[in-house]
Amino acid sequence: MKNETVTNKAIQPSKIRKSDLFKVFLRSFFVQSVWNYRNMISVGFESCLFPVVKRLYPDLTARKKFLKRHLKFFNGHPYMISYALGVSIRLEEENSKGQQNACVQLDKLKELLISPLGALGDQLFWFTLKPVSLTVGALGIALFDTIGFKIGAISFAFLLYNIPHLYLRYIGIVEGYHHGLRISEFIQRERFEQLRKLYMYIGMAASLGLVLLFLKNYWEQGFYPLSFFLGAMLYAYVARKIIRNFYQTCVVTVIFFVFLALIIL
Repeated sequence: MKNETVTNKAIQPSKIRKSDLFKVFLRSFFVQSVWNYRNMISVGFESCLFPVVKRLYPDLTARKKFLKRHLKFFNGHPYMISYALGVSIRLEEENSKGQQNACVQLDKLKELLISPLGALGDQLFWFTLKPVSLTVGALGIALFDTIGFKIGAISFAFLLYNIPHLYLRYIGIVEGYHHGLRISEFIQRERFEQLRKLYMYIGMAASLGLVLLFLKNYWEQGFYPLSFFLGAMLYAYVARKIIRNFYQTCVVTVIFFVFLALIIL
């Protein structure tokens, strides 16, 4: 009789539908809308789960407990928290079916996911995909003369960034839901390394194209613009070695040479 009870519990049909996961995906675009210093993105994270809480917990008391659970401190990269959303849906569903330790597991897992999801998302998107997409867009704008081709280049850069962004934002929810506590296997850095390397190669090619294009233009204009450009590159290289931050180096280099150009001109 005991085995039969366990079997019946194991084959309970899923309460969650694909449409519910898609609604969570749409809400995830606003996960940072109620960002605050006390709980970071916990309010936005919780609001993403509203489509599933209505299906899992018809009882008002159970819904209040759900809200209290997810108002605890939580943070992560706004795209990669999709994996935490998927896991939360899975464990909340198990809790609604009577698995007593599901909520305890969920609290511990969310705490463990904060660092890896933040670090992985920052490295993949902020340090790789975003600067590469911007560089490709800049190359397209500089390369083409007609407005139509410039718009096409900007659109291509937009897609270059958002195709992996939208894919990971959605697939994270699906994988997190289907794999539950095994989600750590799907957020290993090595899994995204090929994508990161591909964009690094694209970024290097686009950067080289920009440099060659500027050198060609400056060469046609004469010695002084060319020397000015080469000096800016040398200054940026030295500043990068000293400052050790890409964005700060760009800002310092632009400010310095704009100021120098105003003095000279």
